[in-house]
Amino acid sequence: MREILISVLSIFLLLACNQKTFTSAATQQVPVSSLPAEARIQRIVCFKFKAGTTSEAIQQHMRGFANLKDSISYILSYQAGPTVLGDLTEKPEYDVMHYCTYRNEDEIKLYSVHPVHQRFIKQNKAIWEKVLVINSQVRP
Repeated sequence: MREILISVLSIFLLLACNQKTFTSAATQQVPVSSLPAEARIQRIVCFKFKAGTTSEAIQQHMRGFANLKDSISYILSYQAGPTVLGDLTEKPEYDVMHYCTYRNEDEIKLYSVHPVHQRFIKQNKAIWEKVLVINSQVRP
């Protein structure tokens, strides 16, 4: 769990930088982020699926979450993927991570109660062992 939190915090630090580039020790210009200009809040949602969850059920979950962006205008951008081992020595605690950006916290609250979001939860919650949600500012 500690390694996941360190990884997530590292992502937050990278996202906290604005869209300008920064100069590395080797003086290379590296773009930090390509989020929509109006994005101010990043939401990361991590899911661990229950043992025995079928790949079809996981794909339904992934498609369903991805389709939220098309149905809920508060979501400015969306990305997702399965967790990977990377430099960790143990399997990540969560199976997939979803990243969404919003203009402000009020829009997250509206998203949370949106009927399409509520339907997604109802259709998929039976396969979730646990869920972790983290919201952060991505730009001052």
